[in-house]
Amino acid sequence: MSKVDTADIVLASLGGVTFLGMFIVMGYYLYLGYTRMDSILEAVKNCSLINSYRFYLFMGPWGKMMMVAGVGSCLLFSNYLIKHKHGALDKGDIENFPEPLKGRLLMLQYIGWVLLASLFLEVIAVKILRGQVQL
Repeated sequence: MSKVDTADIVLASLGGVTFLGMFIVMGYYLYLGYTRMDSILEAVKNCSLINSYRFYLFMGPWGKMMMVAGVGSCLLFSNYLIKHKHGALDKGDIENFPEPLKGRLLMLQYIGWVLLASLFLEVIAVKILRGQVQL
């Protein structure tokens, strides 16, 4: 039987906080999908990349969540998508996107990336503690 150290308790707590944060982000995506989907789709009606993912809207709650997350990703990487993927995003639509909603979607994307990085770091820390990976 293995002994539970303080490091194990700290890592388990951090993992719990990370997963709780992920569920909160997913829940907020669902909330935006059900309350703001019309304004989101109206704001990006000329973006061919986003319009090619409209089939997600017919997939129920998970599809709405994926659609909102996809729009957030397009907003986050809009400079790259406008410059290097000609015609994928409409610069006017991105610039005229409703500012409060754009800020929320960008913040959700940043939080999601931080939570994902945190999860990977926690997995690496657990593997180091268990001796599965040696530095």
